[in-house]
Amino acid sequence: SSRLKVQYEAVVTAELEQTMAGFTGAEAFKGRSAPSLDASVSVTSTSNRVMLDSQEMNAASGAFNLCCAEAYTRFIELKRQKVHPGNMTKERDAVESCSANVYNGIQSSCLEQFEAVKSCLSDNPKSWANCAAMRRDLEVCSVKSNLGELK
Repeated sequence: SSRLKVQYEAVVTAELEQTMAGFTGAEAFKGRSAPSLDASVSVTSTSNRVMLDSQEMNAASGAFNLCCAEAYTRFIELKRQKVHPGNMTKERDAVESCSANVYNGIQSSCLEQFEAVKSCLSDNPKSWANCAAMRRDLEVCSVKSNLGELK
């Protein structure tokens, strides 16, 4: 169990370091990441969206963060820098598309773990720490299944 935890943490750390390598957010201001307001609006993810309720979103949030780290990091960095939302269409589409891919992958590869997390969170509305082990199992399954950006 502790060996798996160490391996899991190593994978997560390596993914995060790789994701952050070279990204400063400045790309958005130089036109390399986000389209300008004059550019046509990107609609690349409209066919790849899923509507989740708060319970599903909460249950899958750890997997989303791990498997969509690059897309999430870029989007959050641009928000932090107060980039106009109209200049973040590409990044928003990437977050939505990656999240949809991860959710669909969870449904096909990690459904048992996902349902266990949802059930645990529902049974423990004020004690989510009780669900940490189940959440970790879902995250490990998501990473092992190479969901989202891990493909």
